[in-house]
Amino acid sequence: MDFGLLFGSVLIDTCKNIYYNQFSRRELKTNRDAVLFNAVCGVGAVAFLLCTGCGLKISLFSLGMAFAFAVVTAAAQYCSLMSMSAGSMSYSVLFTYLGMLIPTLFGVVVYGQPVHLQQLVGFLLMLVTLVLGANVKKGEPINRRWLCFALGSFVMWGLVGVIQQIHQKSAHAGERSVFLLWAFIFLTALFAGLAGRMPRGESRYRLKSKATLPSLVSGVLIGAINWINLYLSGRLPSIVLFPILNGGVIVLSGLAARVVFREKLTRSQYAGIAIGIAAICLLGV
Repeated sequence: MDFGLLFGSVLIDTCKNIYYNQFSRRELKTNRDAVLFNAVCGVGAVAFLLCTGCGLKISLFSLGMAFAFAVVTAAAQYCSLMSMSAGSMSYSVLFTYLGMLIPTLFGVVVYGQPVHLQQLVGFLLMLVTLVLGANVKKGEPINRRWLCFALGSFVMWGLVGVIQQIHQKSAHAGERSVFLLWAFIFLTALFAGLAGRMPRGESRYRLKSKATLPSLVSGVLIGAINWINLYLSGRLPSIVLFPILNGGVIVLSGLAARVVFREKLTRSQYAGIAIGIAAICLLGV
């Protein structure tokens, strides 16, 4: 059951990322476009979570954690966006993926989750998959501004996983849906406020355009993914959950790029897919 949900989360996230990449190329031309898009996605996620019938009643602990989750997620997305605009895209993606190191080690050290030999091997293989999947090219420029945002992305995405574990290991784990509901309410408000303060420039994303409905659908998928991942963070060991969530998306995205979109992959990407499959098998034992 848990591994079925894990596969479902990876599959939904892969489909969302493929769609988002195509959508962003057509509609998102500036940083403000991306921020406003995230705000609209937040509305879709809120709508999904309201459909769970969780209501609005929440404990102070979960409310505080929801606010922290929203701030950290907003900071992570902002840092990812700025790192891609400030320097190497492939290195930026790699730093985002490697953020899973933080919640993985947090679960092992703080909660004393056991680590078996085959899981350790699988974890190390997944790190190789992340490096190969990011398709990092030699000679790409690195500057201090980029490095600050890339490190911020690494830390913030890692903290997202840490907050998930803390909440689901607490006595308030049953408030999963309402925790996420308030988190996305805060997150939507943060992105809307940030979009309002950013210069319009050559922005082309408009709330009354044809792009609004697809954005809301993306938000529904994001809400579903977060609900599944939050549930699994209290069920599966961190050394299994977070590497598969990150590496699994790389493997499926690579397969989809080759099989569905007929894109040519490099040898390193083929190797990354093969190693990633092996890593998932070891982590799932």
